[in-house]
Amino acid sequence: MNYSEEILNSHRNEQDAAADKVISNYFPQDKESLQNHLDMLTRNDSKLPTGADQSLIDLLGAIQLSAGQIDLTELNNGQAFFSKYASDVMLLLGFMSLPYCYAAKYGAEVLVRSKRILENPAKRLMDTAEFVFDVTHPDAFKSNGKALISIIKVRLLHAATRWYINQDKTWDAETFGKPVNQEDMAGTNLSFSLITVRGLRKLGKPVLPIEAFHYINYWNKIGGLLGVVPELLPENNREASVLERNIRKRQFATSDAGNKLTMSLLKYYEVATVDTPIEGMSKSFMNYLIGDSISSLIGLKIEDYDRIVFKPYRLFISFQGYFFNAQDSYAKAYARFKEAKH
Repeated sequence: MNYSEEILNSHRNEQDAAADKVISNYFPQDKESLQNHLDMLTRNDSKLPTGADQSLIDLLGAIQLSAGQIDLTELNNGQAFFSKYASDVMLLLGFMSLPYCYAAKYGAEVLVRSKRILENPAKRLMDTAEFVFDVTHPDAFKSNGKALISIIKVRLLHAATRWYINQDKTWDAETFGKPVNQEDMAGTNLSFSLITVRGLRKLGKPVLPIEAFHYINYWNKIGGLLGVVPELLPENNREASVLERNIRKRQFATSDAGNKLTMSLLKYYEVATVDTPIEGMSKSFMNYLIGDSISSLIGLKIEDYDRIVFKPYRLFISFQGYFFNAQDSYAKAYARFKEAKH
């Protein structure tokens, strides 16, 4: 696929017309009606109530139709990968994928304006974790699963964010691009797949190239259902790396927004990691995962003393991952999540 400057520039002005149409038909006068309609969707085969806007009916129908065309083997492969590494994947989402996204200068502007993650990072992390568990469950795409319902809700959340930012006169679309645009969505999708695979390898997990493809491909399916255009869903591992590199070169830069988000996240981890193996090491652990270059962009400063203290722990992580790859599973990881949530 072609991920040239010209192509990616064009995608910064492209959003998600189907989801945006739903929001424009409900907002601002019928926001509560939309929430009520969505609350009635509890599993993939749920029906919308009488009175739902046709745009919402069409969006749900399109998601259900597209999901029904996904090859079952592809789903099984992706779900098997997640179950094999579930606990580590969830750890990496918070300590690697999220701060990685903060380095995207203009994408970080969207997150700061939405305020939710700055004011309540714990809630944001829990919501993201819930979404990931919904879309990776062994029954996620079956009639009794919740993947499609979670996907339409997140897709409309993105559209609502766009609607609110479009009311903000300080948003400079010529500089920032349109809010929650296709390039930013593609980069975020890669943070859940390719970046997670890289993190697993840093933790000492011997992820094979074919396994990596299974997981990247799985998130391509999810990304497509979330409204990412096919042109920004890489067809193999090499294309995924090229797309990630090109987006990173174009979008990653130091920003006040990225620094604020990082500081908010680290402040939360100071409390959340108490009595855990990484208590007092959140900054060092995050730095180890995302590297010095990205760390510097998001204001994550590591002293030499911290590096020295963390080095033996880093080696322990790698050796433990390589030699003591304990059996993990979706069920074990989800049980820990539910316990933490309560």
